[in-house]
Amino acid sequence: MQLEVDTSVQTTAKISFNVPADEFEAEVKNGLRQASQNVRMKGFRPGKVPLKVMEKQFGDSVRGEVKERFVQKAYGQALEENKLKPIAHPRLTPEELELQGDGSFKVDFEVPLRPSFELPKYRGLTATSELEPVMDEQIDTTLEEIRQQQSTPEEAGDEGMDEKGFVIGNIAFEHEGKQVFDREGMRLNTASVPPGVDAEMFSAGLIGVKDGERLEFKMELPDFLEEEELRGKEGTCVINVTQAMKLVPPTDETIITMLGGGAPEAEIKDMDGVRAFIKDRLAENAQERENQRVESALLDEVLQAVDVELPSSMLEQQTEARLNQLGSEMQGNGSSEEEIEAAKAEQKEGAYEEAAKGLKALLVVEAIGETEELLVNNDDMAQELTNIAQRNQTTVEEVQEYYSKNNLGQQLAIEILEKKVRRFLRENADIKAPE
Repeated sequence: MQLEVDTSVQTTAKISFNVPADEFEAEVKNGLRQASQNVRMKGFRPGKVPLKVMEKQFGDSVRGEVKERFVQKAYGQALEENKLKPIAHPRLTPEELELQGDGSFKVDFEVPLRPSFELPKYRGLTATSELEPVMDEQIDTTLEEIRQQQSTPEEAGDEGMDEKGFVIGNIAFEHEGKQVFDREGMRLNTASVPPGVDAEMFSAGLIGVKDGERLEFKMELPDFLEEEELRGKEGTCVINVTQAMKLVPPTDETIITMLGGGAPEAEIKDMDGVRAFIKDRLAENAQERENQRVESALLDEVLQAVDVELPSSMLEQQTEARLNQLGSEMQGNGSSEEEIEAAKAEQKEGAYEEAAKGLKALLVVEAIGETEELLVNNDDMAQELTNIAQRNQTTVEEVQEYYSKNNLGQQLAIEILEKKVRRFLRENADIKAPE
C-alpha cells in the first residue's frame, strides 16, 4: 500500500493511499479462505468450499471488509507517522470506496485536525450574581399550584360547576339548524374554548352549569370542517352537559402528610413547616438556574477570548447536518420541497455560525478538561445514564441500549465533560453579590 499525507493546511490532513490490484485481490482471496473455514455448504466438506463458490456467495461482503481494513490501516498509519491529532473520524461514501478500472483500490480523504490555540485566562473570572431571595408571593403561588394539582373531582350538584371545575359532555357545531361537527365525551373547562367561540362568553356560560343542561354559543365555524364552503360562516356551538364537576382541594392536613413524606430530613408538622419546605425547594431551584446562568456567562467569556482557526471541512459537515435536520422536521410537518429548500437557504448562514460556535466550545472544553485533568470515568457515565432514565421515567438498561445502538457514547462523555468544565469555571470564579 502506498500512502501519502499532505498537512500543508493547518486544520486538515489530506490522506491518499493506493493498493495495487494484485495486493487487493490477494487480501480478498485470503478473506474468502478464512471465511470458508466457518461456512457449512451442502455438497462440500468444512473448509473445502472452492474459492469460486465462495466468491459467488460472499465476494461482495468480503471485498467490503477488505476495503474497510485498508482504510483503517491507512488512517492509523497516517496518524502514527505524522503525529496527527484528529478532531473527528473521516466519513467516506460508498462511491468514494469504488475500485479503479484496473482493479486497484485508490482513496483520497480529508481528516479535520485539532487546531492548536492558547487558552486565555479562565481561572478567577468575575461575575455578578442575579440570585434573588424567595418571596412570600412565590410560596403562595406554589402552594396554590399544589392545591390545584392535588384536587379531586366531585359532582358539582345543585351548585353547578365553579371556575376551577369542568364538565363532561357532547359538543356539536351547527349551521342554520344543521349539525356539521360533533364530538362525544369531551372534557371542557373555562380554558378549553372551542375555536371560533368568544372566550369570555364561553367561560361565563360554563360557570354554574349543571348536569343535563344545554349551552349554546355563537361562533365562527372553524377552518378544519370538511365542508369548505362552511368555513368562516356564522354558526352555533352546542354543548350538552352530561356531568358537571367541581375540584375539591386537599386539606391542610393532607398537604402536611404528603410533603412530609418527601422531606425525611426535616419533619413537617404544620403549614409553617410546609411553607418552609416550599421555600427551601424554590431556593434550591433558583440557585440551580443561577448556577447555570453564571456558568454560561463564564464559558462565553472564555470563548470570546479564544482565537482559533476551525477546520472548514468539519464546519461544512456540521452545517449540512443542521440544515438536513431542519429539512426532516419541515418534511414531517408537511412542508413542500420548495419550502424546505427556501428555508435551508435562508438559515444556512445562521446554521454555519451555530456550528462554528459549537465546535469552538467543544475544543475549549476539551482543552480545559485536559489541562485541569477533569476526566470522565465510568462512574460519571453510569450516574448520567441513571439521571437520564429518571427524567424520562424509564430504565437504565433501556437508556444504555439507546445510546449504544445510536453510537452516542462519545457524545454523552462530551456532555458530561462540559458540565464538569462549566462547574469548574464557576467554582473558581469570583462571584460578586448584586449591588
